[in-house]
Amino acid sequence: MVFSRFLFALVITSLMPGNSYAQYKRRGEILQSRLQKASTPQKKANYTLSQLQGRWQEFERKKRSDSSITLFKDSIQLKFNDSNKVMTRTSIITSMAMEGEAQIDDDNVLTAAADEYVIKSVSANEIVLDDNDLFIHRLKKVDHFWYETLGKTAITQNEYNNPVSAKINDVLGRWAVYRRRADPGTIAKDALLIKYLSIPNKINENTASGNIGFYNNQLTQEMPCTLLLNGSEIKITAGNYNWTFSVYQTDTGNFVFGNNNLMYFCKPTTNK
Repeated sequence: MVFSRFLFALVITSLMPGNSYAQYKRRGEILQSRLQKASTPQKKANYTLSQLQGRWQEFERKKRSDSSITLFKDSIQLKFNDSNKVMTRTSIITSMAMEGEAQIDDDNVLTAAADEYVIKSVSANEIVLDDNDLFIHRLKKVDHFWYETLGKTAITQNEYNNPVSAKINDVLGRWAVYRRRADPGTIAKDALLIKYLSIPNKINENTASGNIGFYNNQLTQEMPCTLLLNGSEIKITAGNYNWTFSVYQTDTGNFVFGNNNLMYFCKPTTNK
């Protein structure tokens, strides 16, 4: 009988909670570990949707693996409004557009309709997004997307009379010359006429680098170039060649520059 009582006491003792690490939860009781977690302040995102209001156009894409610049044709366009909605497109001119919710999680993950990106940086004129897959995307802020101005913006002879001050972020990207304007007889036969500019690399607030394509004796030539911007004046240097222009427009998806003899009208492009 004594042995039976001892055995019963031993069993009861083993079932009682002692200094073990196990936690027991009664019905309606919250575990202490969950209380501690709930009381821990949650990390806030570094960015807000108010910083993203407006239109953003992708102008550069880099590989995540080695940071090399890659060509692309499915240019990202994002349009955020003040009701936490976003419209997304994936080409410059035509593609299916999607509209949905916009949200930034506490780990800086941006949900834009059906797409997700990690926000790397945000400034007044540029955002950098990581797609967590293959690429880092750089987008610049624009007043209008190119497709929104098609058929609406008339270019007249007297429209560009006064140069305007520009910032280096305004001219970053790939630009195709779609029109030149000059008075008859003012352009020399051996003039180096610009065909396109690819300026993806910002060096500082006044300097960027990339490539320039131009006609040299009716042959297309491409060379690395440096672009220096000083207010409304642009100087482009490529080897022994150089060009100096005034800037006349850098908004609504247009880049207009030139001088008294020749004006260049450019649109953003993914092709040369």
